[in-house]
Amino acid sequence: MPYYRAVGEIPRKRHVQFRRPDGGLYAEELMGEEGFTSDSSLLYHRYAPTAITKSEGVRDAAADGAGLAPNHPLQPRAYRTQDLPEGGDAVLGRQVLFGNDDVTVSFVAADATSELYRNSAGAEVVYVQTGRARVETTYGALDVGEGDYVVIPTGTIHR
Repeated sequence: MPYYRAVGEIPRKRHVQFRRPDGGLYAEELMGEEGFTSDSSLLYHRYAPTAITKSEGVRDAAADGAGLAPNHPLQPRAYRTQDLPEGGDAVLGRQVLFGNDDVTVSFVAADATSELYRNSAGAEVVYVQTGRARVETTYGALDVGEGDYVVIPTGTIHR
């Protein structure tokens, strides 16, 4: 059974011309992880989402080792994140704590706004330990605070 949620102004049915107040067309984008066979979102943009002004890779700390070593035999660990250096943005300022082939857990005490970012390799879960933040995505903006978790689906443009 499909589940539909409508937010904002949308056309009466999907995949039809949807005009802006000035008479121009909104750009339509189907956003999903597995094309037409899985859950997806139909987004309408004022400007074409393909108008990319810059694209560059970000170092994947888990993929290049980042000092990750097997923990055999498995030992308990205590992480004193309050003792880690502060600064940077939420993407480039990340410090890898631990990880494996599937998951990387990082920490950042961000003091700057990140540029737009898209993780095409996997979803991200952000936990706000202290302070407040505004997460801006193609789905809208979300104000978050201490104790909040934010799930950012694979391929979602955000900062």
